[in-house]
Formats: sequence, C-alpha cells, structure tokens
Amino acid sequence: MRAVLPLILVALLAGCGHKGALTRVPPRDDMMEDELRAARARDEAETAAGLRLAPESLVIRQDDALANSRETLDDPFQLPPP
Repeated sequence: MRAVLPLILVALLAGCGHKGALTRVPPRDDMMEDELRAARARDEAETAAGLRLAPESLVIRQDDALANSRETLDDPFQLPPP
C-alpha cells in the first residue's frame, strides 16, 4: 500500500495542469455573413503575424570565411608526430 500511494500522488500531480485541447471558439449563431468574414480575416492576419520570423532570427549565411582566407606563415613549432 505504501508503494502505491506515491504513484497515485504523482499521477494526480501530473494531471493538474491539463485544461483540455486547444480549439478555436466557434462563431456565434447570430453573426451575419459580413461579420463572420471580418472575424475570419482578423484571425488569418493574427495567425500570419504570429508565424512571421523576427529579423533577428533570420540566418545570415557567411560563405566568405574560406574566400577571404590568407596563407599562413610556416610555423616552426608545428612538428610532425614522433
């Protein structure tokens, strides 16, 4: 019985944060067709704005590391393995 009690407590704690699946709120039945179109357009605009990446997150490719490299001088301490 003592081994089962901690498992029950862990299971209860694991379910505390569950609130349900995320779903869209359905439109009201009394909405006119124009209001419904405007609400859908607003939702699409908010979704598109949320999916757009910020300029700081865009990857900048740097291929010039090899193109602008220069020859190194001979290193007298770089010896072959013994």
